[in-house]
Amino acid sequence: MKHNSKIFIESGMIIYAGKVSETKQHKHYAIQIGIVISGSYQLYINDKEYRHSSFIIHSNVPHKHISNDSVLLCILVDPTTNLGNTLVNYYPAPFQPLSVSKEELCCLQDELNSNQEINDLELKIFKLLKITPVQRTMDNRIFQLVKKMNLLNTYDTDFDSLVETVPLSKSRIRFLFKQQTGLSLQRYILWLRIKKAIYQIMQHKSLSEAAYLAGFADYSHLSRVVRQISGMTMKVLLKNSYFIQDS
Repeated sequence: MKHNSKIFIESGMIIYAGKVSETKQHKHYAIQIGIVISGSYQLYINDKEYRHSSFIIHSNVPHKHISNDSVLLCILVDPTTNLGNTLVNYYPAPFQPLSVSKEELCCLQDELNSNQEINDLELKIFKLLKITPVQRTMDNRIFQLVKKMNLLNTYDTDFDSLVETVPLSKSRIRFLFKQQTGLSLQRYILWLRIKKAIYQIMQHKSLSEAAYLAGFADYSHLSRVVRQISGMTMKVLLKNSYFIQDS
């Protein structure tokens, strides 16, 4: 696998493939699947060291890693998706080692290296992990809200207006959302804003313009948030990276 860093965006996931070094302790809304392709990689959760080559970290679990320029395939999965729900059902929190299909991993690496769009990416992740989908049962009001948020026009970041279309009080919506997904509505909106910012960068917008269009106060605000959820600044994350997919 060539080691130029690459970033892929799908409706329910963000994939980073490339070199990693050291991060500060951080946590993120998304479930993280990590597969070490090469190099030395140590993961720390609650000061306990893990050296598994493939692993899953659940949402909002503080962690950090130390690496000597290892190459990592990092898949961040939206917990509200079928893939996210399946991961929650298959793997107990907060952390589990994974068994992956070497054949499917090789196929996925080849597709990542092709610099072309990847079809049926979620299905490929199921095959990679050798698991079958578990359908989520969700309150229809929350399901429709999540659906509308994901279908919102690329340049529209008025998530609050969508929340107001649900015939419930805001406090009830927040309660139901947390009950149904296990995560706060505010964190979900932040995840969507980050995805929109990355999309704008893919459209060759400047970092400042991308931040503004995604609903952040400015680039510094975006960078702080990205650092909080990834342990890296936006510029470090994007260094020597290029984008392949924006579906």
